[in-house]
Amino acid sequence: MSSAEKLLQQILDSQNKTNERLDKLEAQTSENTQILKALEHKVDIVKAEQENMKHNLANISGDIQSIKKDVNILSKDVAFIETATGKNIMDIAYLKSAK
Repeated sequence: MSSAEKLLQQILDSQNKTNERLDKLEAQTSENTQILKALEHKVDIVKAEQENMKHNLANISGDIQSIKKDVNILSKDVAFIETATGKNIMDIAYLKSAK
């Protein structure tokens, strides 16, 4: 085999190795792209869930404010009932003593 043939064979071997490396890189790039797309999809899902949670939290916050108002009203009603009950007890005691 002449030196030119040896050189040509070395170039062909080198090109084959380079092609193999490129094939591996292309396969890895394809896999990385699929992983990246899956992660991007997951991020979109998480963002949607986060927005839903924000909406639910706003609703819960509104419900809590409404409950606080209702409790305040009920507290005033209970205070009035306690006062009226105390007055009624005093009136009953007075009526019993008047007999």
